[in-house]
Amino acid sequence: MKKLGALIAAALMTAAFAGSSSAKPVKAFTDAAGDAGTPTTGALPGLDQGGFDLIEGSIDKVKKNLEFTVTHAAMPASGSLPEGFRFLWHFSVDGHEYRFTVKSADIGKPDPASGPNGEERLGQVYLDGLFRLEDFDTGQTIGTLTMPVYNVVAYLDGVWDPATASFKVILPLKTVKAKKGSKIAGGTGGAADTGCVICWIPHYGERSLTPHTVIDSATQLKIYKVPK
Repeated sequence: MKKLGALIAAALMTAAFAGSSSAKPVKAFTDAAGDAGTPTTGALPGLDQGGFDLIEGSIDKVKKNLEFTVTHAAMPASGSLPEGFRFLWHFSVDGHEYRFTVKSADIGKPDPASGPNGEERLGQVYLDGLFRLEDFDTGQTIGTLTMPVYNVVAYLDGVWDPATASFKVILPLKTVKAKKGSKIAGGTGGAADTGCVICWIPHYGERSLTPHTVIDSATQLKIYKVPK
């Protein structure tokens, strides 16, 4: 009887693990609290309360999606202040370069400096947050600015959670052709010399991205390997 009970318990545990839709999240980056500011000003009071002070980011697989969660020291009830600021996370999937652009709210409007990127947003309003996936292409010169070009791949689902001072980006595996064993690493294309692989910047700071336009930044040191 004891043996039968042990076998049943083992079978239940196996079934529970088999039915689990996610592997253990991996902490992809961490950052010290209280350092949100710029290289010229140093830490500035209030930026943490505005939702710009990065603490950590994690990657997890849930069903057929990858979930990227970014946590901050604090966050206002509306999420990190919208429109004037954006969050960027450059990453690669098996060596192919991508980038997230995230805002807590967004109103589509003409943006001559971005070329075709973003024009599909015209007339669109994203009051629950903008979560955009972009594919890194090449650099281009517009006037006196040289900036990388990111082609829009998809607008993704995501969730802002001011109660935990975090937001989550939900990326379907098929969108980036990720599979079991695929490696999600920190990106380098267009970001390595700017101080921004992962960062908060003023909205138009991206147009001439330098270390002096970065509010807070972090580096993805941990490579996430997609489990079964």
